Amino acid sequence: MKKILSLVILASVLTASAEACCYRGGYYRGGYGAGWVAPALVGGVIGYELAQPRTVVVEQPGVVYAAPPVVVQPSPVYAQPPAGYHWQQITDPQTNTQKMALVPN
Repeated sequence: MKKILSLVILASVLTASAEACCYRGGYYRGGYGAGWVAPALVGGVIGYELAQPRTVVVEQPGVVYAAPPVVVQPSPVYAQPPAGYHWQQITDPQTNTQKMALVPN
């Protein structure tokens, strides 16, 4: 877009300067109306720039795989039960899970 805008500005400046320098009091300097050369050259440059193929690079987005969380639970360490008790695995009725509990002998 910047190229096109700069070429349009250049074309208008060259066209204005070509008309300003060549027209002198009712006749053209050069005899045959040479004011068409600069606009033709600028138009050719603009046409050439517009005809150039544009390079488009498409990159595939990177795929990021998140690793599943790893939960490490330490193995339970049970102390020696006091005299008259022992460890027993019971089912908790509220949560329906297995737990170790101290129960009397």
